[in-house]
Amino acid sequence: MPKHILVVDDNVVNLKLAEQTLKPLYKVTLLISGTQALKFLSKTKPNLILLDINMPEMDGYEIFKKIKENPETSKIPIIFLTAQTDSESELHGLYLGAVDFIAKPFISEIMLSRIKMHLELEEYHQSLEALVEEKTQMIEKLQDVIVISLAELVECRDGETGGHVKRTAKYLQALVEAMDENNVYRDVLSKQYIKDILRAAPLHDIGKIGISDDTLLKQSSLDEEEFEYMKKHTTLGGKTLQKAIDEAGNESFLYIARDMALSHHEKWDGSGYPRGLKQEEIPLCGRIMAVADVYDALISRRSYKQPFTYEAAAEMIIKGKGLQFDPCVVEVFEKVRDKFERIASRYLHKD
Repeated sequence: MPKHILVVDDNVVNLKLAEQTLKPLYKVTLLISGTQALKFLSKTKPNLILLDINMPEMDGYEIFKKIKENPETSKIPIIFLTAQTDSESELHGLYLGAVDFIAKPFISEIMLSRIKMHLELEEYHQSLEALVEEKTQMIEKLQDVIVISLAELVECRDGETGGHVKRTAKYLQALVEAMDENNVYRDVLSKQYIKDILRAAPLHDIGKIGISDDTLLKQSSLDEEEFEYMKKHTTLGGKTLQKAIDEAGNESFLYIARDMALSHHEKWDGSGYPRGLKQEEIPLCGRIMAVADVYDALISRRSYKQPFTYEAAAEMIIKGKGLQFDPCVVEVFEKVRDKFERIASRYLHKD
């Protein structure tokens, strides 16, 4: 299929000359104004644009800026067409981001040569972007596998809580997606943050790998001393993930994983641990995970307690609104509590 070139010029003679030169090799669209061009680009994305600078109503520079401001059209290469030969105009166009200039009147061989070169460069650029994206996805998949493997390594030490990581990650996903839909903490929940918090979720209890078997596997309730020791899994997790950050550099999900590991046992009223943070001092990732983590603990069987029903667990979460839990997160939980039940029903009894 031939490449598609859009030519925008208010001079009909120039348009016809461009058409004669280009049509044997390319699909060509001819337009006489910026208004027409912008309307056309809202529906069709050509491979390259030839844009005249001097036009009435809206000059080429203004049209160029509007094209580049639109994420849908910003990557289309643009060559300016101009009868001006001064370096100032050319520098201004290149500064804006034009890939080249073609002087008028056109010389067919020069026009075809430059268009061919820039189409090939754009094709190469797109291939390179696709390759980078493919490699990025491979790296992220490997990271996800490592994250899950580390989380399962922690869980394999404790048969009673097996599946906790998978369930809490699913609960957290239901909460975060509903928060996004309801514009809750929209200033924090960017697309990247959502992606990172979902990747980080399985690592929230990573610090338990540093807790001794005597405490972690105890078949009865922990005494006060043992409980204080168990609390250290939050700081151990934070330190472990900080070391990973120091080694790995700018992996944004590791920062969220660290904050989540440290803060998922903090409470809205400041009575949690390890630092006694309160309200929005607690990182958002920790406030969200707190709801998912407690819900799963409530509905799960332990050697020292029977599981609560889904309804009872949900009511306990709701009663903790403004005390143990962030009120805004609990309000969203109330909207998706049925999803929590479905997740629990699907995964809880398969452990």
